[in-house]
Amino acid sequence: MRDWFNRVATGCARFTGQPPMLITCMVISVLGILAYVSGDEHFLGGANLALSIVTLLLLPILQASQNRDGAALQAKLDELIKVNHDARNALIGLENRSEAEIERMRAVVEEGVERAGLDD
Repeated sequence: MRDWFNRVATGCARFTGQPPMLITCMVISVLGILAYVSGDEHFLGGANLALSIVTLLLLPILQASQNRDGAALQAKLDELIKVNHDARNALIGLENRSEAEIERMRAVVEEGVERAGLDD
């Protein structure tokens, strides 16, 4: 199930960044404007429903894409920290810790930057 969702979400995320999606959004927007101007309650309700469905479908797709991108970025940063001998290995996996631990580590890093005179 998860593999299926990842494939569908990846495909949809790629589609949303393409010109056909922009055209689709423009068509739905024009339909919404026409529905409003026409004053027909059924047409307006249908256009509103279409806009709501598109919005609700895009939210999990975009969130999944953002989560995947964030995880990939964290893996790359962890690898850079691992191979840099001057970096602290305690920073690896920092995103999985509590908010308080992250703030404490951020303060330690900032303090080290100030001590080294690396800030502007």
